[in-house]
Amino acid sequence: MSGSSAVIAFLERLVNAFSSVSGVGFWLFIVGFVILLLIGVAFLARILVNLIRLIPNMTINQFLRFILVIGIVLIIVGLFVP
Repeated sequence: MSGSSAVIAFLERLVNAFSSVSGVGFWLFIVGFVILLLIGVAFLARILVNLIRLIPNMTINQFLRFILVIGIVLIIVGLFVP
C-alpha cells in the first residue's frame, strides 16, 4: 500500500467514524482539539523561527551540536512515520 492510498484509507475511516457520532459534547471536543492543535503548530513555528535566527550567531561547535540534534530527531521521526 503506497503512502497516498494509506492516507486516503485513513481519511475514509475517519469520515465514517465522524458520520456515526452526534451530540454537542463530541463537537465541543473536536473544537477544543483543533484549538489545541493550532496552538501547538504556532508554538512549533515560533521555535523554528527562533532557531533559524540563532544559526548565524552560533559557533562551529554549537552548530555541529545543532545539526546532530536535528539528525537524531529526524531519525526518530523516520522510525514512527511509515
